[in-house]
Amino acid sequence: MRFLIASYCILLCSTHSQTGFTQSSVTEYFTIPLHDLNAFRDPGKNWVLASDASTDFTIPGEMKPVKGNGVLVNSLLKKANTHLITKEEFGDLELELDFMMAKNSNSGVYLQGRYEIQLFDSWTRINTKFEDCGGIYQRWDENRKEENKGYEGISPLMNVSKAPGLWQHLKIKFRAPRFDGDGIKIANARFEEVYLNGTLVQQQADVTGPTRSAIFDNEKATGPLMLQGDHGAVAFRNISYRLLQSPTINRIRDSRLSNPIIVNPGAKPYLLRSFMNFNNKKLTHIISVGNPNQVNYSYDLKQGALFQVWRGEFLDVTQLWLERGEPQLASPLGSVTSLSDAPSIAILSDDKTLWPDSVAFDDFQIKGYVLDNQRNPTFKYAIKGINVTDKIAPQNNGESLLRELTITNPPVNLYCRIASASTIEHICGDLYGINGKSYYIRIDQNLKPVIRQSQNGQEIIARYEKAGPLTYSIIW
Repeated sequence: MRFLIASYCILLCSTHSQTGFTQSSVTEYFTIPLHDLNAFRDPGKNWVLASDASTDFTIPGEMKPVKGNGVLVNSLLKKANTHLITKEEFGDLELELDFMMAKNSNSGVYLQGRYEIQLFDSWTRINTKFEDCGGIYQRWDENRKEENKGYEGISPLMNVSKAPGLWQHLKIKFRAPRFDGDGIKIANARFEEVYLNGTLVQQQADVTGPTRSAIFDNEKATGPLMLQGDHGAVAFRNISYRLLQSPTINRIRDSRLSNPIIVNPGAKPYLLRSFMNFNNKKLTHIISVGNPNQVNYSYDLKQGALFQVWRGEFLDVTQLWLERGEPQLASPLGSVTSLSDAPSIAILSDDKTLWPDSVAFDDFQIKGYVLDNQRNPTFKYAIKGINVTDKIAPQNNGESLLRELTITNPPVNLYCRIASASTIEHICGDLYGINGKSYYIRIDQNLKPVIRQSQNGQEIIARYEKAGPLTYSIIW
């Protein structure tokens, strides 16, 4: 366990119109249109329009565009790969976008064409460096000694990168450098906040000058947005922004409680019982499991539901352990992928029967859990008299969670719901993309999984056979 003191940040946002871009009437953001490339200066042939992108997360290499528009795909050429640079120039800026990396790929988002937030396939890394995803890339000086040419890079606070081929989200609040009436710089450029997949990874970070590979070696009050295109296959979509006014009133906002109590596992998994908020309700029978490789999850002991997974640090337990701990709440610290709090197994008349959203209190009996030699738990319960063991453990050096459901003497028409989401895409073989490729499910096709419509989108279900345990992996 370790204790962190959350820092404070100054934030004042407003919107401003910009010629050539489309304003969203709801959020007051402006979107860069991606039905063509007219928003960019002389785009190279390596940049193509698509409706989506696809790449094999296990194999380094190219990224394939899917026919259509709304997505920018950098399909690397053998030579003459160019950056994508906006015609418009910006000063203080709040920027949001989605991006997708190919395996081992490398790219970056340059504010004013000068200051880079690094995009990189940093999946499963624990100890972050400035070159990892969400890092502020270092500056470079050829006149320095070899060992000191690179300097001032800033590592992300934690690694919350997703697997290659999944869509990720980046949000940046940036302040341009300030100059006096004589053009002398009086304040550095500053990244007020950078969020990767919803998690704060940079805060109040000054940059003393252009970072390496910037398209300008000077500094000015404005400059274009640049997407790096010469290092690796990458895709972008949903690029939106709003301009920030110079702050005139200090509004203090803390992203965590002051002096929060933080729990992280040591050399072995850490199990913790608590209440937890999920989907606008308070769950009361929760156990969360944190792993040394920062692959974490929460499990509802009253439904037999694996309802969320995340990478990064484990839990903020301030509202559980501080003073009387009256709320009894724990909160995940990394980038959370929400699953479902509905039961994982159910008896259905057929594969078209509606999935139950809960199990009645009297129909569910918790029977505890046992730990293996690595302290990975196997949960035990009975649901309507059906005995279930549910083992969940990290696999492949933290690339996935393997879930193994074993049922003794299963009744006829017993099903397991493997995923519930707005959209489900069968990518290839045993691999499925869930919720617009926000995470993957891998399941043996011999289990004959079925994708079906549900009240809230789509589901993958599989009938439980007597041959043995039903297993699948969650990859994110």
